[in-house]
Amino acid sequence: MKLKAFAAVAAMGVAALLPTDAVAGTGGLYWSPAGGAVQSASLENPQSSHCYFLRGNKPPYYAINVTNRTMHYYRSRGCSGEVGTLTPNMSGNVTSYVKFD
Repeated sequence: MKLKAFAAVAAMGVAALLPTDAVAGTGGLYWSPAGGAVQSASLENPQSSHCYFLRGNKPPYYAINVTNRTMHYYRSRGCSGEVGTLTPNMSGNVTSYVKFD
């Protein structure tokens, strides 16, 4: 009986450490790393407040934000020098550094 109780408590502890949707956006950001209008790269369920570097060879990238969070795009590494935003379901040209609310 004690082993079952211990296993249940351990499982709840592990579940408490797992990331939840409260810190991640739902959906994806899609962009065109080679330029043009074809979004062939994606970032799924991005974490809030994390600075992402969008890889590609022709920035600015044409992107569409299909998440439930506003995305901010920046001029410099570390997400400094904000240039603009893409709200959910909005598209436009973005820089290489992005962060979500």
